[in-house]
Amino acid sequence: SQHLFGQLHAINDEVGLFTEVRGQGLMVGAELVPQLHGKAGEMIELARRFGVLTLVAGPNVLRFLPPLNITRDELDEGLLRLKTALLYHRDQAA
Repeated sequence: SQHLFGQLHAINDEVGLFTEVRGQGLMVGAELVPQLHGKAGEMIELARRFGVLTLVAGPNVLRFLPPLNITRDELDEGLLRLKTALLYHRDQAA
């Protein structure tokens, strides 16, 4: 879980779309910045198009719940795809 939290914080340092990353173990939520409030559904659809399945936890939070037997390589691949999706969103919004 430390790796997941660390990588989500690193991604956010680059894309700046989360106000907070919180959770326990591998059940993690990332709250979207106020400009994206109400758009969690749109963000999970974008992530899906880049090959990452996420969930919503209310209209403002992306939920990550990888399987407990996920490997570090699989987690890193998913996080890279998520980062690519979020960078795409940021660049399109600019």
